[in-house]
Amino acid sequence: MFFIFLLIFSLLFNSHILASDNIFGLHLSQTEDIHQASKVINSQNGDWGWATVVIKIDQLDKTTWQDFFDNCRKYHIIPIIRIATIGEGENWKVPDYSDIDHLVSFLNSLNWPTKEQHIILFNEINHGAEWGGEVNIKDFTDKSFYAAKKFKETNSNFFILSSALDLAAPEKPPQFKSAENVYKEVLSINPNYFNNIDGLASHSYPNHGFIGNPKDTGQHSIHGYQWELDLLKKLGVNKELPVFITETGWPHREGVKSQNNFYTTKTTSQFLIEAINLWSLDPKIKAVTPFIYNYCQEPFDHFSWLNQDGNLFPEYQKLIDLPKKQNNPEQITKYQLEKINIPFLIFENNEYSGEIILKNTGQSIWGEKRFCLTPKTSPNIITTEICSDNNLVYPGQYKIFKFKFTVNKLENYQDKTYISWGDLDDFEIKKFTKESTLYHPKENLFKRVLNSFKSFFIKK
Repeated sequence: MFFIFLLIFSLLFNSHILASDNIFGLHLSQTEDIHQASKVINSQNGDWGWATVVIKIDQLDKTTWQDFFDNCRKYHIIPIIRIATIGEGENWKVPDYSDIDHLVSFLNSLNWPTKEQHIILFNEINHGAEWGGEVNIKDFTDKSFYAAKKFKETNSNFFILSSALDLAAPEKPPQFKSAENVYKEVLSINPNYFNNIDGLASHSYPNHGFIGNPKDTGQHSIHGYQWELDLLKKLGVNKELPVFITETGWPHREGVKSQNNFYTTKTTSQFLIEAINLWSLDPKIKAVTPFIYNYCQEPFDHFSWLNQDGNLFPEYQKLIDLPKKQNNPEQITKYQLEKINIPFLIFENNEYSGEIILKNTGQSIWGEKRFCLTPKTSPNIITTEICSDNNLVYPGQYKIFKFKFTVNKLENYQDKTYISWGDLDDFEIKKFTKESTLYHPKENLFKRVLNSFKSFFIKK
């Protein structure tokens, strides 16, 4: 009895430790779905869940993608972006190096919601259809290695995930190549391939035929990622790779046409719940984005969480009702000085009010978390710190901060008098004369007077 109690206690304790991060997410077919999907991803107290979405080289509209990232920021979703080319007939076009350069430049031009910017290099390249109609591991290895290096050199915050493979693909070249042989060939061609890879993207489906059981193990199960990690270690890859299961799930028989060899939504939703509970126990897994939230047309209608009417299949409400964890991803906080307003005449030993206008140029939303800048002044100035209030300030928006300050008289102080906060440049305040006790902001007096006249006449 004591041994059983100890075992149960150990399992409960480990479960609490291992399931501390939020792995829950969804695979989206379009950026517009983020509004509706966010309510699923971060349901039941979840925060900063995940969303995988594909970006194609013919869909590089900056407004569309910046809106998507801004919505991810607003809804607290961490995006995982899979890069792709365009369809050519029944195949995906083989990427050119110029395509890769264009994708890197475009994705680096966007303001992402988190510091780590997750990128997947292409998709299931052991299918010929994904690489121009013919599996070409040499070409894939060279171009994906180039892409990973290019992303990293452009911005060290890019977090590069390997191309997820079809773990059930047979060895039938040139249309298919087994996952084991892909990994062997990649490392034979370039032993340093994983140097710029930060994580493993895995399509751990319940194969064969998508009708496996959550308790199945091995290459063709929902634990296929573990088979991949074990194989890579045998092949000499000693790097510890966190796992991102960016596609998985069970197709249901409900769809445009009923497909009775699949399970019902009652079973598939229950299997997904069991799978998520199992994945949550593995600290190597950082994200799981089941395929696919909204694709109620063929050929993926049997995977879709939404039905033909655009409504959630009722049984999938159980997944929304699952308790979720909370992530706390790092965000870059940046700001830019727009203007400082202080009185034109400043006497020593008198307290004055001023205001500073800052632009939010970072990733975080001021007001969600306390944003404060510590004063950085000359020894003869005392001022207050500036802090955000509960009003939200999004990237690109401006905020007026009020402050108090006093210029104190210090005997024999001859150095520069200035006021500033955080990493802002010093704003100098000068005496009118060397012996004067009266100060003014250091700027062209004529310009100040001219601006005053301009303001007066504009108001008139």
